[in-house]
Amino acid sequence: MENIALVIITALISGLLATLLTIWWQRRAEIFASKMRIFETLMSYRYMISSEESVKALNSIDIVFYKDKMVREAYKDFLNEANKRPELNPNIEDKHLKLLEVMSKSLNLGEIHWDDIKHTYYPNGLSEKLQEETILRKMQIQNTAAAIQHSGEQANTPSSAQFNQQLLAQILPELIRNPESLKSLMEIGEKYGGKK
Repeated sequence: MENIALVIITALISGLLATLLTIWWQRRAEIFASKMRIFETLMSYRYMISSEESVKALNSIDIVFYKDKMVREAYKDFLNEANKRPELNPNIEDKHLKLLEVMSKSLNLGEIHWDDIKHTYYPNGLSEKLQEETILRKMQIQNTAAAIQHSGEQANTPSSAQFNQQLLAQILPELIRNPESLKSLMEIGEKYGGKK
């Protein structure tokens, strides 16, 4: 009887230990995968630190790397440099590269060094495309603003013009933050602007 009880207790303990070990291992693998995903994103967009993807990854560092003191210190140094006025932060790229180097060490990617991180592939075609998109976005915003102003002038009433100016002041910041909504706004403008 004692042998049966010992076998049952041993089986329960070994099953419990195996379950706890599996849970611990899965949690550790999830944390590593999250860290690697952030590092990969920052490496992928290191040619443009201010890209949306890069900013999201940077803002996740404190949460995902919460136990990595060196990474958080490098991130803090980067933020201190980034918070300076543009003309006073010439070292922002170096701080960003240093952050990436510290992250690679934290992830045990020993073969990735400063020189490896510093070299990026940024073809002229991509640069031109991004510049063209920025110019197009500005032109679309200007055209929308002009259309709204023009419709206010056509109404020729002070309250209508004032309303259009207030509307424009509310819409423009949102358009700058979310250029995709510009398409919808332009469609509405064309739909109602075409009616006389």
